Amino acid sequence: MKKILIILGIVAVAGFLLLLVVIFSAVTVIRRAEGPAIYSGVGAWTRIDEFAHAQGKTNYIAFADSQLALLQEAQKQWQKVASIQDLSRLQKIQTNAYATTDRNIKNGQNPLAYLDETNAVTATFTASPATPASTNK
Repeated sequence: MKKILIILGIVAVAGFLLLLVVIFSAVTVIRRAEGPAIYSGVGAWTRIDEFAHAQGKTNYIAFADSQLALLQEAQKQWQKVASIQDLSRLQKIQTNAYATTDRNIKNGQNPLAYLDETNAVTATFTASPATPASTNK
């Protein structure tokens, strides 16, 4: 009985250590993917922000400015922990995202068109007349 408990204890410790390795690996993979996502977002939203200001629509400008500000803050935080090799690679990712977004905009895509649809739906609900009191009997 004592040998079985010792074997089960060893198996439990080994399983726990394996679980820690798997969790650590998953966190490392996610953390490595975070930098490129942030830099790509800054590149794309920088171009979208320029597009919003060129369009002159206040809802475009407000939304794009807020998104870009959030991403730039995340980028500042990321730069504190990133290595110099990572930063040069991440700058390339940011430049490529900007160029891709620029190309899409020049091809006629409006990255903020969904804001027009959202405002149209909101305007429809706001502009619809209230139910007359006479029908509520």
